[in-house]
Amino acid sequence: MNTQEVRPQKVGQILENILSERGYLVPCREWQVVYDWPRLVGERIASVSKCERVEDGILYVRVSSACWRQEIIFIKEEILKVIKNETDCKTIKDIVFY
Repeated sequence: MNTQEVRPQKVGQILENILSERGYLVPCREWQVVYDWPRLVGERIASVSKCERVEDGILYVRVSSACWRQEIIFIKEEILKVIKNETDCKTIKDIVFY
């Protein structure tokens, strides 16, 4: 008989372990950034952009005009910092605005 004490785990931790074991944790975290784009960048930028996908650590964001694209490029590093600080996703290394 096993005398080790089995400690309860939080459901979130159990789910994270399962996703990690099956190789889905990183894609889930990346897609969470896509979903959270409006919250992460704010209403003004979200109103002129749409985060569409993540491929190989690169976030692809469609922008409504070339003028807005140029403006948002200037704050790309700030957006990357927000993503790293406010999400569990640490794999996004760049953003392409198009």
